[in-house]
Amino acid sequence: MADSSQGAAGGTGLRAEIELSWRRAKLFGVDPDSPGTLRVSDVDRTSRLMVAALPVLRRLAEELGDHPFSLMLADRDCHVTYQWSGERRLSSALESYGIGVGARLDEGAAGTNGLGTPLELGRGVAIHGAEHYLTVLKGFSCYGHPIRHPLTRRLEGVLDITLAAPTVSPLVGPLLSRAVADIEARIIEGARATDRRLFLAFQAATRRRSTPTAVLGGDIVLANRACLERLGSTDPSVLRVLTRDLRDRSHVVHVLDLGPSGRIPVEAERIDGTLDGVLFHLGEREPAVDPARDDRRSTPQRPPAAVLVAGEPGTGRSCTARELAGQDAVQVFDAVDALTGDGRAWVSRLVELAAAHTGTLVIEDVHLLDERALAVVRKAITAPMGARFVLTSAPVAQLPVHVADLVARCPQRVELVPLRDRVHELPALLRRLGAERRPDRELVFTPQALEVLGAQPWPGNLVELAQLVDELVARPLTDRVGLGDLPKRFRASARTTSLGGRERAERIAIITALREAGGNKRNAACELGMSRTTLYRKMRRLAVPEELGSS
Repeated sequence: MADSSQGAAGGTGLRAEIELSWRRAKLFGVDPDSPGTLRVSDVDRTSRLMVAALPVLRRLAEELGDHPFSLMLADRDCHVTYQWSGERRLSSALESYGIGVGARLDEGAAGTNGLGTPLELGRGVAIHGAEHYLTVLKGFSCYGHPIRHPLTRRLEGVLDITLAAPTVSPLVGPLLSRAVADIEARIIEGARATDRRLFLAFQAATRRRSTPTAVLGGDIVLANRACLERLGSTDPSVLRVLTRDLRDRSHVVHVLDLGPSGRIPVEAERIDGTLDGVLFHLGEREPAVDPARDDRRSTPQRPPAAVLVAGEPGTGRSCTARELAGQDAVQVFDAVDALTGDGRAWVSRLVELAAAHTGTLVIEDVHLLDERALAVVRKAITAPMGARFVLTSAPVAQLPVHVADLVARCPQRVELVPLRDRVHELPALLRRLGAERRPDRELVFTPQALEVLGAQPWPGNLVELAQLVDELVARPLTDRVGLGDLPKRFRASARTTSLGGRERAERIAIITALREAGGNKRNAACELGMSRTTLYRKMRRLAVPEELGSS
């Protein structure tokens, strides 16, 4: 237990650890006179921490009875995942300042407090009323104690007792310490049960089949010798990037792209009785695929009279169109020029070149053309002329009827897959983009960083991925990229990585609408067909970054 009576520091009247906490809060830009309204996010109520802590918290609540105490549990990101109050008046007072389940109480959001400060210090500490950094919290006193995984010693969360009083009783520390010890013991029991299931699944799989096999779950990574040999220098933890689809299904098959090292078919299935246990079987290694001859774009060098290249922005439509032209002379027509310039001149030049050109005409973004221009393009691609056509457009399923009629006249289509559905290719794509920009360096991504990147919606697709690589190769330091090295906008929360398929699609739609609306929530809500209140609620539930919306 922290000694709440130790001397003040530097004549400020504050204990040393409290004075340092105030300095951190000031550096974070926390306003001590702010009303205390905190950002609220959805939390995982089925986490290992919650499963282990809930029986202990219920027993502790019974012991405290009607006493004016409030119990709070926060996860390692300092989001409150549980709250109980023995007195309604105390509960209402905390709620009035936004302190409840889902609120984030780290020092960067709420200054010195009984959850954020113990998390920062890594030990139990009492925060007496006047020691709170926020003025609105000075009417409360609290004691917080961090919870650690007994084996890894990693911080799992913080347990706090709060009361409406100027000081904390010395008896609170030992009470909370015992509760934390009980929670940590239950974490071990739960981990042992889960670890046993993971080991048994691995044992059964390796006994039944001789293929390269791995099991991943929590901090556990089990792999047989055949798996290690098949992966070579690649860490088996990289297999985590293939598990996203298992949130909706029990079994998936993907191809793990290792760039120059080749491609490996991987079969993945959930392990019953575990939160995130996955069993992997690896197939035979296949030769690496030349990006310029990617099988998703396998088409003749000289295309037929008209080819459509469809996909979301940033998926490589323009590059694919030029690849399809092969050695032909290429003339590019951008539909945006027809909208912003002289549309009649644009159409006239197209007709002229279609009759005289013997190479390939690339028409970018045909879905933006008006019906008159589309009629001209339709006639040009069906007429027996010398030129060949490659058209690019938005995904076919999103095209309006009058554009779909034009698309139907293209005898060949190439549909580009969005990056969010190609997460199993992330290691190879990152390696290739890094080599293109800095051949003298190689970015090495940790499995945790790859897992977080694999959970991103990637509305900008390959363009957005290339921007990330540009930022990383510009760093003067190490080439190893861990979770903390990623730009803040790419760090997905645990809540985001656990979303199901429908939730992920909804989150992507909201992020895209906010970006297209320039952050204006009112316009984004209108575009999505919902009220602004509903949009706020969905943003909190789906962990959409607040900074995407400005109003």
